[in-house]
Amino acid sequence: MSRYSILFFVFFSQLIITSSYTLVGRKGHTASYMDNKIYFLGGAIENYFETNDFFYLDVSKPFNLDSTLPIVDLSNDARKIHPHSSSGVSTICGPNNDTIFLICGVSKDSFFYRFINNKEWVPVISFDNVQWSSALEYFLLPDLNIPNYLAPAILLPDGRIAYIGKRIDDLWVNFRNIYIYDTINGTWINMSTSGIEPSSRALHTAVLTQDDLIIIYGGVDSQFLPVPDQISVLDTKVDSFTWSVPNIDPVPSSAPFRDHTATIVGNYMIIAFGEYRNTTNDIFSDQIHMIDVSEKNNYMWVKSFTPNNTYTSNTTTESTSTIEPASATKSANATKSPGEGLAAIIGGTTGGIATVIIIISVSYLLYRRKRTVIYAPQAKHAINC
Repeated sequence: MSRYSILFFVFFSQLIITSSYTLVGRKGHTASYMDNKIYFLGGAIENYFETNDFFYLDVSKPFNLDSTLPIVDLSNDARKIHPHSSSGVSTICGPNNDTIFLICGVSKDSFFYRFINNKEWVPVISFDNVQWSSALEYFLLPDLNIPNYLAPAILLPDGRIAYIGKRIDDLWVNFRNIYIYDTINGTWINMSTSGIEPSSRALHTAVLTQDDLIIIYGGVDSQFLPVPDQISVLDTKVDSFTWSVPNIDPVPSSAPFRDHTATIVGNYMIIAFGEYRNTTNDIFSDQIHMIDVSEKNNYMWVKSFTPNNTYTSNTTTESTSTIEPASATKSANATKSPGEGLAAIIGGTTGGIATVIIIISVSYLLYRRKRTVIYAPQAKHAINC
């Protein structure tokens, strides 16, 4: 019975709740990595129309940028969220790291929401007339005498919070000085970095790798043109922190340079949406790009994603499986009577039919909930690695 059930399940699971979907170009959205998913929220699309679109990229399985992307649309669950772009920051919080906390500033008002346990968005108390550059500053700035206009924050593994640069002229960031807050003893350090300092920029991203390197990517100069040094790395394992430029092929022409998001998943930096330049025009990207950062100082633009635990999981499964000796299998088959064989066929068929009915019922319920699994094709014109 189980053999027929498994066959029917595999077959129909490829058919249910699947529909074609094309990602639209957007900028100014947020990205939150939780439970092997990158959740994307909001952003401006064509004609700068602000949205509360909500969907995630499933990074628990391999995928290829030239093929299809496993995307799950949750927009129906985000109808309470105020449409926004370039005015929100999000972070993962909660005792089990199972909550997305969104701070969304719109005009003079701020909106706060929590997405709890993958179930629902819940509005929380709001504060007026507050500007946010990172979610961490919400807990620090009211009580501490530190410079205004710090750059976005990175939480280091030892519990310290590093602000990667200081804003000049309210927007552009200078990276020579790094402000560090020690959350254990409540003290501040102003560290002067060494190495090849990145050029001042705005609208870039900063992420922390598994080996404690901070990568900044993208950004614009004071003329709002792409900065020439698109990628720089800050080593936080040395004192003082040291900047360097990794070896990497030129940035693909379709890769964004501003208003994108960057998320570290294992050995990959996943860069999503934002704006890229086509000759002299800035275009909203509907693409996802990836950089393999597994080898220090030697990075690569790649199209294939493989989760870190893929091979480990397979190896574990294979090593713990039990293979019956051929003689035992032959002996067992020999003792089966014709009646038992017929009963097995009838039972398998019945189980298969029951499985089909269950799958169809579940599919209908999921369809009614409008949580659609969408395999989103990448636009062919935008891949140019």
